[in-house]
Amino acid sequence: MFTCWGQAKIRDAIRKAGLFSADNSPFMLQHVGGTITRAMTTHMMSAFPSANFHFFGDTETWKKYVVNERLEPINGFVCVPESPGLGLTLDREELERLTKLRLFDQEKWIVKSQFKNGTCMYNIADPDNSIFMVRPDRKRLIPMEYDTPISTEYWDDDRTLAYKKMFQYFEQEGIVLE
Repeated sequence: MFTCWGQAKIRDAIRKAGLFSADNSPFMLQHVGGTITRAMTTHMMSAFPSANFHFFGDTETWKKYVVNERLEPINGFVCVPESPGLGLTLDREELERLTKLRLFDQEKWIVKSQFKNGTCMYNIADPDNSIFMVRPDRKRLIPMEYDTPISTEYWDDDRTLAYKKMFQYFEQEGIVLE
């Protein structure tokens, strides 16, 4: 039996890990984030007897982070940090810099996704609904699969009349399939 689940609360992960261990069922956790998340998941996976499948996050996508250590995989493995706590040291200067950082408001934009069979799906990306970029079917208007070949284009507001008309159309219609 293979099982995995993502972003589980720690208490739920502990409870499920006990059940998997009792059945000797291998599993993995998936927690996406930076080095702190990788350290937490590494500690949890090492403590659960049958948590012996690989896990992944997106640690490598971060150019800089708020800890001094990186926990780089060696031959596909990450060593469990042995220092106190999670085994990481906060980069307080970077944390302070990020705390003071003020991001600009991102406007909505048009997303065009084309499937292998030529079907195009158009929708408006909303930064206030970030899960949209991961799951464009979140509104349950169309079925989606994770193994469907798809390419995606983004159309930012270029202040043209064409953009304005398309945006208004998709805003009115919602997800559009052609």
